[in-house]
Amino acid sequence: MAIERFDDDELDLGARWLDDAERQQASSYVRAELRRAYVLAHAAARRVVGLATDTPPEKVVWGRHACPGCGEPHGRPRAEGAAVEFSLSHTPGQVLIAVADVPVGVDVERHPDDPVALAGVLHPRETEEIQAAAHGTLDGGRATVRFTRAWSRTEAYLKGIGIGLGRDPHLDYLGTDDAPGRTLGGWVVRDVLVPEGYGAAVAVLS
Repeated sequence: MAIERFDDDELDLGARWLDDAERQQASSYVRAELRRAYVLAHAAARRVVGLATDTPPEKVVWGRHACPGCGEPHGRPRAEGAAVEFSLSHTPGQVLIAVADVPVGVDVERHPDDPVALAGVLHPRETEEIQAAAHGTLDGGRATVRFTRAWSRTEAYLKGIGIGLGRDPHLDYLGTDDAPGRTLGGWVVRDVLVPEGYGAAVAVLS
């Protein structure tokens, strides 16, 4: 498996690689920051997947695996005609891509301003850990760091299994501590090193 992380300024020239559907999706973002993040993330995905499959970036054609829940083609993204699996995540300032020969999911997030207000979306134990950290009764990481760990781990796992947020994040406990890795349902979930102010994770089918 290979994991690539990019800063935005590395990818400005790649906008020319996007297809019509990607350009249309990019234009739907009202905020320029989010529009640019989308363009740069998809340029990065084309570059990485193109290198992995010996395909020019502008020639990569995107598709979807079947959803494991309903069988419709809206599961994990895939590159048409390619044997590799990949996953893409982006937030303003960072792009994270994983390429593997097994199903994989990644997520990168910026630390939130108010993690306690958001913690209720997570597994109840994770919510309790974040609240305890915010009140100073739990060592091992600030509440912001703990929230981003839990959320990025959860979303990476859900993207990996191909359901995404169609599955309630309440259901899966992946923790908020700095454990080197966790296993869940045959998947290994690990944190990814990213700059201060961000959190990221990768989930790989073992």
